Amino acid sequence: MTALLGAELLKLRTTRAWIGLVLAIVAVSGAGAAGTVGTASELDLGTVGLSRDVIQSSLLAGFVAFLIGITMVTSEWRHGTITRTFLVTPRRERVLAAKELASLIVGIVLAIFSAALVLAIAVTWLEIEGSSFEVDNSVSELVLRALLAAALWGALGVGFGAVIQSQTPAIVIGILWILIGEGLIGALLGLVDLEPVTMYFPGAALGAFEGGAGADDGLSPWAGGAVGLCWVLGLGLLGYMRISRRDVT
Repeated sequence: MTALLGAELLKLRTTRAWIGLVLAIVAVSGAGAAGTVGTASELDLGTVGLSRDVIQSSLLAGFVAFLIGITMVTSEWRHGTITRTFLVTPRRERVLAAKELASLIVGIVLAIFSAALVLAIAVTWLEIEGSSFEVDNSVSELVLRALLAAALWGALGVGFGAVIQSQTPAIVIGILWILIGEGLIGALLGLVDLEPVTMYFPGAALGAFEGGAGADDGLSPWAGGAVGLCWVLGLGLLGYMRISRRDVT
């Protein structure tokens, strides 16, 4: 498994798609941190609430990990390397497991990078303002949940990509579902008083876990993490069923 995991990480490093996604993290998270500190009132400077808002500006890393997870699977079909991969490792569940593990690592690395970026911006800006970045248990827990959520986002992307397999549809459907689909379905379910069902959708559950905007209206953070993990396991199983039955010769 170690060799397979190393191979998956090597495949990722030799592609260019992740570079643009990392640059998106730099641009959006950096701007978010700067905007959060720059627009804060004097009363908010040096407060735990501001520190939590700064950490929340790093949460794009999870969504980026989701997209990278999708491409880790679908790129094999797009470039025709899936046949060679399964010839080298006939046990397809091991291949999918290696991709899942690699995506967990990628998610954590991206979350650490994003958190370090926003902290560097916030701490520097607050020092210039004569203030400081305050940390308590709630801030530390928020950082921990952001790291774990990004790992689950990455694994979710692998399962999603394994189910759909075609790269462009998988990416488009994934983006539309997370950004638009869950909210639209929630609005429709609200017409029949079933809107709470949307709390158990993958994006909403992981959003509650990582503590993003709107999380207070959904599941508790750790309940969201548990639901998100169920989605990861469920999509992973469906993805394995799809891969195991597909002829790739």
